[in-house]
Amino acid sequence: MKIRHLVAMVMLLTSQALWANEQTLNKYVVLWDSTSQESLKYKKHIQEQASVLLNLWNKGIVENIYLNHETSKPKDIRKASIVFFIKAKNEDEANKILKQLPFVKHDVLNYKLYPVGVLWLKEIADHSKLK
Repeated sequence: MKIRHLVAMVMLLTSQALWANEQTLNKYVVLWDSTSQESLKYKKHIQEQASVLLNLWNKGIVENIYLNHETSKPKDIRKASIVFFIKAKNEDEANKILKQLPFVKHDVLNYKLYPVGVLWLKEIADHSKLK
């Protein structure tokens, strides 16, 4: 039984190198307000927003981008919602990145930022929003 624990510990410690470059990054979920798909601001900036998000995704800064259009409702009352994850050193850095997005710059939608999960070997006290 002790050998299993030793092997598990060695595997854990050696695997740290695999994500060592990401250790300083935290993940946050970005929840946007929903808006009408018929909103003039939404229509005007959705292509630019998608392009910037794709660029951030290619750089590994954002991931798991979800865009939900309510296709089951009449076109004039459909809402659009966006959710994705962002990797940043801290909340301030995440907000700095998000403020460069077209939807924020052009006041199309507001967002809320939440830390995701509990970081390995850190205390909940390290994250005021998780208390």
